[in-house]
Amino acid sequence: MEYRDHNGADAATRPAARVARRFDLPRPARHTGVMSTTPARTTDIAALALTYGDRLILGTVRDTHRAVARRAFAPTRALGGHRIERTHDAVSDAVYGTISGALRAVGGGARSLSRRGLGRPVESTRYGRRLQSAVNGLIGDELRAVDDPHAITMQLRSKGRDVPATPWPLSQAYPEATGHLVFFVHGLCEDDESWQARAGENHIERIRRDTDGTPVVIRYNSGLHISENGKHLDTLIDAVVAAWPTRITRISFVGHSMGGLVVRAATNHAVAAQREWTGLVRDIVCLGTPHTGAALEKAAHLGARALGFWPESRAFGEILQARSEGIVDLRHGYISADEWQGQDLTARWGLDRIAAAPLPHADYHFVAATLGARRGHIASLALGDLLVQLSSAHGSARSGAVVDGARLEYLPSAHHFALLHHPRVGAWLVEWLNSRYRSPRALPTG
Repeated sequence: MEYRDHNGADAATRPAARVARRFDLPRPARHTGVMSTTPARTTDIAALALTYGDRLILGTVRDTHRAVARRAFAPTRALGGHRIERTHDAVSDAVYGTISGALRAVGGGARSLSRRGLGRPVESTRYGRRLQSAVNGLIGDELRAVDDPHAITMQLRSKGRDVPATPWPLSQAYPEATGHLVFFVHGLCEDDESWQARAGENHIERIRRDTDGTPVVIRYNSGLHISENGKHLDTLIDAVVAAWPTRITRISFVGHSMGGLVVRAATNHAVAAQREWTGLVRDIVCLGTPHTGAALEKAAHLGARALGFWPESRAFGEILQARSEGIVDLRHGYISADEWQGQDLTARWGLDRIAAAPLPHADYHFVAATLGARRGHIASLALGDLLVQLSSAHGSARSGAVVDGARLEYLPSAHHFALLHHPRVGAWLVEWLNSRYRSPRALPTG
């Protein structure tokens, strides 16, 4: 296997170009990596909803109307020329233009109110934080490209707030810090609070109570490329290790869904960058992670392509094409920038993947669930855990296993999001994190 350096120099500018191309926005300047410090408010959410209502919903209705009218007026062209069609087009354009102008005006007013400090901060409520994370998963690359205040930056989180990776904030947020860090990395459209169970004990509480680990929860913009989030996670962990209140002796990761891919991307990037923290990693747990791709994203890709064949349905295909770069990466579980850089993944199926060597001193645990009570049940075969097939969650590909020697666990009669809180998964985590046995893993050769 070969390690690659996946810095992705143009990763920040690619989404900006895609946004400008899709919605005729002014093309932003090259992104500096510094996000807007203005907090997102409910007035910003209203403006964002109106903006996308104009561009996607109204735009889809307008484009579909035009396509249908073009076909319907074909007989009139043959009989009497384009006069009737032009009259219709002028009236319809005026109507759609008026509605679009009204939506833009109201959206601009909402933005103005936000700049004046009107509207409740989105981060002040659990519902607001959940909505912000979901929006980031869907269009987070676009939000980041235009420095929208809704765009999330990767941070440690505690009690619904960011924790800077510097000595004083870390000592205050983790007063009982141990030398064993357990990083929790959520999945697509989720956030740091997704690990909280509505009833009963959650994984974080069990690890804090039953192991020597200190749970450290991360929130990130899941709409960005997985490889880019892996780079951010590598940088964040390096900062945490340098500023942690006590000497670190062990690092473990628990990633749900996309989070498992982000963890693997981070370790891959860290090895290429020769980070010292990789030598402390002992456990990598992936819960329902689509290592070889997610069937739902593959279906969305095929659907968008199919809808593009007919003028009357092309606008609906554009809605599917509007999914974020992070979602597109899930089609084949891409964790390397080399797998997407310079490629239009929305117009390309692509089976080529770059091998990412596992950490030789870490144990990998891949947990898969199925809706059915057994692997061969029709619901298990057709739907997997609802979002990820069992073979993908276990890292089984036609070219071989994603990680040779990974421990594979199976949870029947459970859906994708049950893995976030399931008591059996919690028991497995406690068992693995308390284990001192480490199986030898051959170092990569060649």
